[in-house]
Amino acid sequence: MNRLFLSCLFFFIAAQFAAVFSQKPPALKKYWVELTDKNNSPYCLCHPEEFLSARTLDRRALAGIPVEENDLPVNPVYLDGLRAKGALVHNTSRWLNAATVIADSATAADLSGLAFVKKVSYLGPHIRIKNAPDRLPKKRTPLTEVPQVKGRNSVWGYAGRQNSLLGLDLLHAAGNRGEGIWIAVMDGGFTNADTVALFDSIALDHRLFQGRDFVERDGAVYESAAHGTSVLGVMAGNIPGWFVGGAPDATYFLLKTEDTGGEFPVEEANWIAGVEWADSMGIDLVNASLGYTQFNDTTLGHWYRELDGRTAIGSRGAAIAATKGMIICNSAGNEGDGPWRYIGVPADAPGLIAVGAVDLDGRRAEFSSQGPTADGRIKPDLSAPGAPVISTAGRGAELDLAFGTSLASPMLCGGLAALWSANRDKTANEILKTVLANADQSNRPDNLKGYGIPDLDRAWLQLAGFASGPSINDCREGFFASRDNQLQFLIFNQPGNIEAVYLHDGLGNRVPVQLLNYKQDKVSTLSVVFPENTPPGSCRLTVVTDAGCWRLWAVVF
Repeated sequence: MNRLFLSCLFFFIAAQFAAVFSQKPPALKKYWVELTDKNNSPYCLCHPEEFLSARTLDRRALAGIPVEENDLPVNPVYLDGLRAKGALVHNTSRWLNAATVIADSATAADLSGLAFVKKVSYLGPHIRIKNAPDRLPKKRTPLTEVPQVKGRNSVWGYAGRQNSLLGLDLLHAAGNRGEGIWIAVMDGGFTNADTVALFDSIALDHRLFQGRDFVERDGAVYESAAHGTSVLGVMAGNIPGWFVGGAPDATYFLLKTEDTGGEFPVEEANWIAGVEWADSMGIDLVNASLGYTQFNDTTLGHWYRELDGRTAIGSRGAAIAATKGMIICNSAGNEGDGPWRYIGVPADAPGLIAVGAVDLDGRRAEFSSQGPTADGRIKPDLSAPGAPVISTAGRGAELDLAFGTSLASPMLCGGLAALWSANRDKTANEILKTVLANADQSNRPDNLKGYGIPDLDRAWLQLAGFASGPSINDCREGFFASRDNQLQFLIFNQPGNIEAVYLHDGLGNRVPVQLLNYKQDKVSTLSVVFPENTPPGSCRLTVVTDAGCWRLWAVVF
């Protein structure tokens, strides 16, 4: 009897333990939590340096962009309130006053009842972290032999045709290759970017940084996917004579916002967190070769009617990003020949530059997503090479062909960086306005190629005050117009070191001038300042150098 009792007791206890250990913890999910206000925040608009870098504030000041309430960080007291309910704060958005949190369904329901919470929306399941945290970059192996393209003399190598289509010839020849420009690249990962030879120069020159991983919340980005590596290549690649990208002298910050474990709306929230980080750091240009239409959970997908730039959270954040003094380039999408056809989120955002793809003859690629937006705006905004494009193969110095607006977007971004580096006194809006005006469909934009393919050389000449004819080839060396008491000159050779400068007006009178700027390269640039009372008309500038004497003609008006 006692044995029977003990046996029953044993099985009872075992059953209880089995029941306890067989219970699975509730599934964790990600949610978008919109907050009501920023009241009683410890941050103040009177001290923007507490949450925005000096470089950001300088960029804003140049463009006359004020620091506004939406720049204030999310109230930390509210974030503590979310944590007190059991939620893990994943990312935040100061512009949209929201937080992405990880929680189970019951906790998410509790969050909805908090007084400072406006809305809680489901973003998808919480996908477990797969990569080791904060992985250090691998050691770079020097090239034993620098590859060269046989039969070609171009410094661009295999990138020559795609760079030329954007009109980068004069810009690069004059030494404008992105120096001083900061670019944030948002993608799903940058596998082998820490070892690929194309990036040796930017890495060794301390111009390649792991920014942040907004998916796994650490500082390691050389993982998960090689898509970002290919995107980076067309901008930052630099092996002269083999492959040179659009902006090899720029500084790059790599951000991981795309979760390669699945396609869910949380990636739009990551996109916003990434671009807000970029703004706060003082980034000039952002490239995001990302877009969202449908998700693994089909109930969360977007409808075309939502593509109005103010409905999807990714588009709402992107629209604000475009007002902060940065240039945001985003791929238009590759759905042009599929059932969806249209651009995705956040390419529909106003102010963001949605980039379509063309082939190397300038024809629109059939796969390139088209517009208009749901509210009738023209999209894409511009087009760039993307069918195909040459970039890194992700191994050593090897190259490969790639297709897609994912490549067109960084092609344009790199070109814009080169242009902006030649015009650091210009704002993002001034750069974009000039680029749009010098694209091949500027007078007849459509929803297939937007304003078309930009001619960045012509945009540079216009921004710098150089006069030019209908094409770049019509420019005559040294014959350029004045702007704001300045004479701007291009010299298409190697003039040497300047020893003296003399200006004579149309009557032969010598006019005192001051040398303002001289940059010597394959195409050299020179500018001088002349007195306001200089009579209008043709004049002659004599430049005495250690290599000889140069006489350049100009017009004062």
